[in-house]
Amino acid sequence: MTEPTLSIREVSIPLGDQRLAARLHQPDRAPRGTAVVAHGLYSSMQSAKLTRLCQALAGAGWLALQYDARGCGQSPGEVRLTTLSGRREEFLAAVAWLGDQAPGLSRAYLGSSMGGTAALLAADLEPPQALVCWSTPIDLVELMQGLARRPQPPDLPEMARDMARHDLEAVLARVSRVLFVHGEGDEVVPVGQARRAFALAGEPKDLLLLPGADHRLTRPADQDQAIARTLAWLAAHAAPAA
Repeated sequence: MTEPTLSIREVSIPLGDQRLAARLHQPDRAPRGTAVVAHGLYSSMQSAKLTRLCQALAGAGWLALQYDARGCGQSPGEVRLTTLSGRREEFLAAVAWLGDQAPGLSRAYLGSSMGGTAALLAADLEPPQALVCWSTPIDLVELMQGLARRPQPPDLPEMARDMARHDLEAVLARVSRVLFVHGEGDEVVPVGQARRAFALAGEPKDLLLLPGADHRLTRPADQDQAIARTLAWLAAHAAPAA
């Protein structure tokens, strides 16, 4: 799959007394809707995979926004102070900013890894027309235990206490119009978490499992499938009727 290079504008999103670095991918026609795309725990909007996704979204007529979470990429802050509440706050700030730029349009929330978790939490407070979660953890205890066994475990002193404030299974029971995409070979978030998320979510919903795909969907063919299914999902559930 190849996507045309469409206009990309460097912007910033206000969040308290800070501003998050962001990029706006603009379609070459009147947008059919808006899409906020969030990266994972230690990633950034430099992610080639998510940039491909945003360009594909713009090519399909979506006004797509990706941003750097606090402490990641070009945004200020300390990534070690990351919490789920903070990632949700950042996502909702991006939603508000994009809504101001293009009011009245359908909204789609998308995220990869912990960006997907942020999208879920944001959707529980400000529901979109469609939601897409790639490689997304819903059992953060299992995730953090797995990361703690690595040679260089993450230093996230605020995360454990904040995690207790969020019941992701209850959130999933309240959300719908959600597509889950997950690699069956995910070495970070076990594929069972995607199956559990799919079982809990409300209809309409869908689950794309990619045989052999890793957490980052490293193989271009896996990204192609994920992008194609994502665009189809948004066209079916978030785009206005032609």
